Formats: sequence, structure tokens, C-alpha cells
Amino acid sequence: PKAGDAMFVAPSPGVPASQKWTQKSSLAAEHAAAGAFDTACRLLNRQLGVVNFAPLKQYMLDLAVASHTVVPGVPGVPSMVTALPRGWTSDSPPGVSTPALLYTLPSLEDTLKRAYKLTTEGKFADALKGFVGILHSVPLVVVETRREVDEVKELMGIAKDYVLALKIETERRTAASDPKRSAELAAYFTHCNLQPVHLSLTLRSAMSVFFKLKNYATAAGFCRRLLELNPPPKVAQQAKQVLVACEKSPKDEVELDYDPRNPFVTCGATFKPIYRGHKDASCPTCGAKFVPEQKGELCAICQLGKVGTECSGLVCSPTQRM
Repeated sequence: PKAGDAMFVAPSPGVPASQKWTQKSSLAAEHAAAGAFDTACRLLNRQLGVVNFAPLKQYMLDLAVASHTVVPGVPGVPSMVTALPRGWTSDSPPGVSTPALLYTLPSLEDTLKRAYKLTTEGKFADALKGFVGILHSVPLVVVETRREVDEVKELMGIAKDYVLALKIETERRTAASDPKRSAELAAYFTHCNLQPVHLSLTLRSAMSVFFKLKNYATAAGFCRRLLELNPPPKVAQQAKQVLVACEKSPKDEVELDYDPRNPFVTCGATFKPIYRGHKDASCPTCGAKFVPEQKGELCAICQLGKVGTECSGLVCSPTQRM
């Protein structure tokens, strides 16, 4: 054909970057960042047993928004939505990218520090929101190394333990009119896996509650555990005074559902002890323990998983193979 007769043929549209992100990825966060919420939910269900996605809705929307930007065009031309790759450099191979992500391990660690501080200050409601936020963010975080994968899993465990502990304390405060139940909850609170500074607070509370209940033998045990933590001199002096008073009459007046010599975990729904050797059921998402009767119920700790179901486990790094 003559040069003047040549026609312009528009190139075929390429594959959007966001579509490429999901083609070979088994990371729910990358699917959510690409706006593929359906496949992200299926991955979370298969890997972590998530059945309630309502708490994750805003997290997923934020991921999708954070991984894209709008580039203004010339006058009269609409703006373009462009995908933001993660860790892109001029040496990156063409066509290969992963999405920029909103939730990172350092950001979750900062949230943990703030929640710790709120717990120390006794602002349990605000601290609880922080720990629950970690439980809801972990399924949508991506890290690069196996060591970081272990750190993410540890972070999930810490958040789970603190959510359980703070829920026990909240329940204890609502049960103030029932001294027996209040004492049981105070005792269970001391068996949660907490930082020493926070464990010290639980032991001081239980020591006082059990002394007032005239359960001197058990109160003495709390005194000894408190002294083992090497508390400040003023706290240590108080614990020693209570211990001396308890040892004068080492017996318990009120029978409680609490055996400090028999290891146990506390059910996340009923706040009852599950002693060693007894059956239990676990949340596949956060790992919280429950009495067998809670099997099939929504986890009361993370509000994401169905208690007692099986799943493959958390996948948050390309180094993990599905």
C-alpha cells in the first residue's frame, strides 16, 4: 500500500499490573491489593479458616486504595489509575512486580508497643482495640524472609493472649457483684501469657481479691509468684506483709473452680479453665482455645475463624510454598 493509504492500528491492550499480581500469588494481601477480594477471601478461608470477613472489609479496601495512584493527564484527557509496585527499581525486570502494601511488620510492631503502653496505663478498652487490630492486620501482611514469618506468627500469638487476658479482666469487672466468680476470673487472669510488668499487675489484683475473700492459702501463692518477679520495693513490701498474714491461717474459705497446681488454659468464650488432659477446640485463625461445646462457633477472640475447623496455616511470604 502507498504511504498515504497506511492506517493506524492501535496496539492490543496489555494485561493490567493488578491482574499480574494475582496470577501466581498465594498471598491474600496481594489479591486484596489488586482488588481481587473474592480470591483474597478464598485464600484466607483455605489458609486461616476465616469465615467472617466483615472485620477485614476496611483493611482490604485500604490495601486496594494504597496500592494504586491517580496520574493526571493532559487537558481534556481523563486521569489514569496506575498500579504502585513494591520495591521497584530501575533494575527490576519488565513486567514483573508485586503490589505496594499498607501493612508491614514494623507498623504492626509499633501498634503492639502502643497497646502495651495502654495496658500499663490501665486503659484496657483502648488496648483491646489495638490488639484486635493486630489480629485483623496479620492475615493481610507480607514479609520477605522466613525469620520475619516467625515474627509475624509470634505477633499473632501475643495479640491473641492479650485479647483473651483483657476480655477476662473486662468480664471480671462486670461480675463485681458475684465475689466467687470475680475471684475465679482474677485467678485466671494471672495465668495469661503476659509481659512481666503486666503479669505483676494481675498478681497484685488477685492477691488483694483472694485476701478479702479469706482464701489465704491461694492468696499466699499469688504473693510468692509476685515476689518472684522482683517487683519495686514498695510492691514487694506489700506482698511480704500479705504473705505473712496469709501464712498465719493457710486455708481457703470459699471453694472455687481454680487449681493452681494443675496447668490449664482459659476458654476464650466461657472464661472457664480447660485443665491439662481435657479436650478442647482451637480457632484456626488465631489459635485461641475453647471448650469442645464451642466447636463450630465464631471465635470470640479474633471474630474471624470458626472454632474447630482445619486449615493449612498462615501464608504471608513468597518464601512459603503452598
